[in-house]
Amino acid sequence: MAVALPRHDYRPQTTRYIAPDVARGVALLGIALANLPTAWAFALNADYAVDFGGVRSPGSWLENLAVLFHAMFVHVRGLPMFTTLLGFGVGLITMSLWRRGFPLKQARLLLWRRYLLLAVVGVLHLVLLFFGDIILQYAVTALILIAMISLRDRTLMVIAWILLGLSIVFATAMAVLSLYFPEFTAGDGSLIGIGGAESYLGYVADNGLFLGITLANLPVTAFSLLPLMIIGFVWARRGVLVDTASHLTLLRAWVAVAGAVILLVGLPWGLAALGVLPPEWELPLSVFNSGVGMLTGPGILAFIALVFRGTEESLSPFVRPFVALGRRSMSGYILQSVLFILITQPFTLHLGPNAGILGQMGVAFGVWLLTLAWASVWDLLGWPGPVEWAHRRLSYGREGLPVRYQPKQLPA
Repeated sequence: MAVALPRHDYRPQTTRYIAPDVARGVALLGIALANLPTAWAFALNADYAVDFGGVRSPGSWLENLAVLFHAMFVHVRGLPMFTTLLGFGVGLITMSLWRRGFPLKQARLLLWRRYLLLAVVGVLHLVLLFFGDIILQYAVTALILIAMISLRDRTLMVIAWILLGLSIVFATAMAVLSLYFPEFTAGDGSLIGIGGAESYLGYVADNGLFLGITLANLPVTAFSLLPLMIIGFVWARRGVLVDTASHLTLLRAWVAVAGAVILLVGLPWGLAALGVLPPEWELPLSVFNSGVGMLTGPGILAFIALVFRGTEESLSPFVRPFVALGRRSMSGYILQSVLFILITQPFTLHLGPNAGILGQMGVAFGVWLLTLAWASVWDLLGWPGPVEWAHRRLSYGREGLPVRYQPKQLPA
């Protein structure tokens, strides 16, 4: 085991590559599409495809196509990609600290400070805005990853593959269990009080109770998120998303893995939801997708990296809004929650539960477009995302990171 930050042939990055930012911007759309039917507006009076927004029989061909789209490209797709990107971000910051001459201990302390503050953001977001917050789980898992930054890439990847293997085994076992004993694994929105609060104060109170459940589940969540964060971290240290030409085999392999999961798990799940395959397969495939679907995170990110290889200097007007939102992804994610509260709750407009899959997809897409427009305006003004600005300021102080490490230069 190493005792200092690993030394890599990694020169300071003078240009910013757009692939990670594009990925974050696109992932926010996937998160909006997935969260609306499963958290914000649980479908009512639907005959099938309840997890996707609901369809009343007989469903139209467009509604059925939307069900397949959800199963293949929405659920457990954006979350694992964001997880990989968070590990990538930890890796980039770690390499920046190494170039600035930070000793291992001081680098860890600074990183822990940054992600402890992120955990605070997550708690506030969970209680005040969205019980299904993922920021807190990301932050806690990042704290674990930071303890491992002195390990070699090969050691980290062995740990990641072991954890991924265990996750797949667990998901397979739970899928089999749900096939024979569906009553033990099935659930509905009533379990978490979706849409039940009649006032904002009641909503906050319900979220406060759910915070305890989230904290209790943190070990399981970290177990599932950590391997993807490790992969992203190692990709940052190796420059995988920067020098795609030197990592084509790796990136193409991950694209193939994601494609296999989408076709062999997502497609059958959607067909079971439609009744084309035995309906009793729907729940087991959903459970299986929740575990195996995590493999799509690095694969989707790899696909975006292969398609968008440019830098900010060659940014096209079409891609710029996605990059603008990606650079303000935490603010965009929280803005999503504000908009969904205004649209879906009983004490606001209360739209969504009876909208069906197409209506819910329209609402989710509209919310995402609003965040895209907001980020574009902020980008034109040259303003950072407000949450990102506050987080960076609290993490590094008014002056930011020093060009070279000097003891006691950073705030206590």
